[in-house]
Amino acid sequence: MTKAKLMIGSVLAASAMAVCSGCATISTSKVGTLDGITVKGAEGAPVEHVWLGTYGEYLFWTIPLGTGRFYWNEKKNKLETGIAWFQDCVGIGELQEALLKYAESRNCDVVDVSYYDADTSYAGASYEGLIGMFFGSSEMGVSALLVPRGNAAEAEKQ
Repeated sequence: MTKAKLMIGSVLAASAMAVCSGCATISTSKVGTLDGITVKGAEGAPVEHVWLGTYGEYLFWTIPLGTGRFYWNEKKNKLETGIAWFQDCVGIGELQEALLKYAESRNCDVVDVSYYDADTSYAGASYEGLIGMFFGSSEMGVSALLVPRGNAAEAEKQ
């Protein structure tokens, strides 16, 4: 195999992986953003707003090509994101587990939770023609407020 063929093959493989990849995102509010905010029924004031989102690409709307995933990094003791190839990690169960791990790492309870779910078809995009018959994508997200647990809530008040 010549160097040119190897280079072209590598570029095509990398391009295909980039197009068919998913992603996962963790977004949080800045410290102090929620000062003065109260939530009915919560035992304490929220200290952080967190949004977790994940996205994936599918062949024939059912076979996952690449999806975003959350995983717990034991060494760093934190929630991280990555890509899962040929695994479906876009789901409420995965989001809920990641949210609870994130809240646990901050010794907080989760309140005011809401989920977001959207599927996209490429069939409606005239410039992509028949691609929509073969490919689709799915996106899910969860949003919540974090309230410190027991002793952490008391310590914050002082």
